[in-house]
Amino acid sequence: MKKKQYIPLLTISTLLACNSSLAAGPSTIKLQDSYVHPDYVEVERLKDTKEVIVIQKKDIQEKGYPSLSDILKDVPSINVGLTGQGDIDIHGQGSDQSARNLQVLLDGAPITSVVNHPLKTNYDVVPVENIEKIEIIPGGGSVLYGSGASDGVINITTNLRTMNQVQNTLNTEWNSDGEKLNLNIGSKVNDKLTVTAGYSKINRNLYFKNTYRNSDYVYGGFRYDIDKNQRLTVRASHLEEDSRYIGNISISKMLKEGKNYVPAYQTVTVGLDTDGHKITEKRRDYLNDDRHLDSYNMTYESSLGSNWRFIGDFFYNKGYYSNTDTDDKRMYHDTKGAKLKFDYSYGSGKQNNLLLGLDIYRQKANLDYNNYKLVNYRTKTYTLEPLSFNYDKKVEALYALNVMNKKKWTFTQGLRRERLLWDFDKQAASGLSGADESNRWNTAAELSAAYHYNDTGRVYARWERGFTSPDGLQITDETRIDGYKRYVTTGADDEIFNMYEVGWRDKIGASTISLTGFYSYTDNQMNRFYIFDAQNHLNMKTMNILKTQRKGIDLSIQQHVGKWKFTEGYTYLKGRSSYNGAGESWMAEHPKDRIDYTKSGLMKVPKHKVMLRADYAFNKKFNMGATYTYIGKYNNFLSDADKYDNDGGIIGSHSLVDIDAHYKVNKNLEVFGGITNLFNKTYYEYESGIGPYSTITAGSDRTYYGGVKYTF
Repeated sequence: MKKKQYIPLLTISTLLACNSSLAAGPSTIKLQDSYVHPDYVEVERLKDTKEVIVIQKKDIQEKGYPSLSDILKDVPSINVGLTGQGDIDIHGQGSDQSARNLQVLLDGAPITSVVNHPLKTNYDVVPVENIEKIEIIPGGGSVLYGSGASDGVINITTNLRTMNQVQNTLNTEWNSDGEKLNLNIGSKVNDKLTVTAGYSKINRNLYFKNTYRNSDYVYGGFRYDIDKNQRLTVRASHLEEDSRYIGNISISKMLKEGKNYVPAYQTVTVGLDTDGHKITEKRRDYLNDDRHLDSYNMTYESSLGSNWRFIGDFFYNKGYYSNTDTDDKRMYHDTKGAKLKFDYSYGSGKQNNLLLGLDIYRQKANLDYNNYKLVNYRTKTYTLEPLSFNYDKKVEALYALNVMNKKKWTFTQGLRRERLLWDFDKQAASGLSGADESNRWNTAAELSAAYHYNDTGRVYARWERGFTSPDGLQITDETRIDGYKRYVTTGADDEIFNMYEVGWRDKIGASTISLTGFYSYTDNQMNRFYIFDAQNHLNMKTMNILKTQRKGIDLSIQQHVGKWKFTEGYTYLKGRSSYNGAGESWMAEHPKDRIDYTKSGLMKVPKHKVMLRADYAFNKKFNMGATYTYIGKYNNFLSDADKYDNDGGIIGSHSLVDIDAHYKVNKNLEVFGGITNLFNKTYYEYESGIGPYSTITAGSDRTYYGGVKYTF
């Protein structure tokens, strides 16, 4: 990175030097969990000895974000893919590891895909107007959340838990890419019952010609205060989304045609006639990204005496999504389960807490489609060949997290025991099939300590042992048995990581500051390898032959000085992989497959990210803000030998500037607007492939938006 890119950060030292008597006020995105109360008891128990990022509704509304992906882009420690299709990376997992190492929950229910195969999860399942709070645990949280937390945990909270203060609001917004409408209504029926409902509609044009994303979202729910010790909250929602994307575009076509690119026609088989001949259609090669999602959530809270509290989160969601090709293949899925928590306060003044938890949930997914198998070459006749991918995943886990406070010290000890049962039944083309199950047990643990050296400041250190189980692709190997292609349960072990974290948080004058450093290491990383056997048949296996280390620094600072609010964030990430002992042994037998991972680093992990935000309140009614974001360059090759087959730097570092303004006309009416990518910078991102076979996607051009919010 050039020196001039760091110049904005030099202003931090000046601001920190001010011994202002002003307390740190609210910032654009609050990165200090010390001053924001989380919605979930498990997050509350972590906040003293773990970095926790809390983004509140007010922060979301001020910036005019169009989606969850756009919100997360402004968090320095998170890298988000331009497509929003499940590409969220918090602690430098890289493009090939992030999807299976991230836990995303909606009102406490997991929405991360059970399989990640053949389709990824799109996390933009809730309109931003319906998000009350987002809690982010960067890297870790395995004791509380189990498998796949090495990248982090994102818990999205709707108004499920905040219906005690309902508001009737109408939002309309226009921007140069489309428009959206949001209506929320609610009523406090009596002292015990509150009801609410809402509707959101979004129509958005995407970068390429004739691509779009349209959605309709409706929800309803109620909160019933049974008595002073018991509360029941119920919420239901329905999402319908219709989208069209460009799935595959080469670098050369991107440079030549830009946003005017239209994919070529392809011949698609849509059925067979009575004689077995194909019925075909000509269609352009778009990805048809459709989604239906029905979600049902219930939370019951009860005080059990003076020391015990019970919280039960029950959830069920079902639907389908597709983002393949013109065949319109749909992955149907459902998740149901419960998270039961018993919170016990003990010791003098009840300053200590023991959290006991039971997680039980089940995820199922299936993809059914038809292949057309040739039966007679001369007559060009075919028969239907039904194919399917069926998955069934059951999770059962017990955990305990003990938090002890002694004078200026806080100590935590956590332990989780989890059982994962995988069932699969897969039938693919060319006779490839297989059904089996995998019963896996794992243990997560953590130890941490924090020292509160004054009322606002603390330093902490923690160790965590976590694990990641295989996803739907990794749970099976493709091999040959007696000459037939078969799916069999993988022999790979679950991936184990150890993470070490130190941090410091405090208020200094007008500033709040948070500094976190981490180091994560795994010596048995799971990867998918495509291997030719002795008979030159291609096999696909999940193997534990790599070891990977990751390290990084997260720095966030905020100030409130007079009419100004400032937020500065910087993240440094670096990682590398190499072969472990098993990998070296295997490579000795397969030397032609060796890749020099150590020189290339991790794919799609920018080493540097800078986020600067300034807000100025002209008066109580009118304020303006500006955001500067810098994302450094990253590698898009595995082997250093492929470095010069790359595109020559088309995907390098880029800087973006956004501005926004808000004016409160009266207590009921607010108008807002802004410009994203103010200087209309052209930037790209690798979507898939490596070297000359890369496909890319482009970032949005300069975009104008404006809207009105009416509260009644």
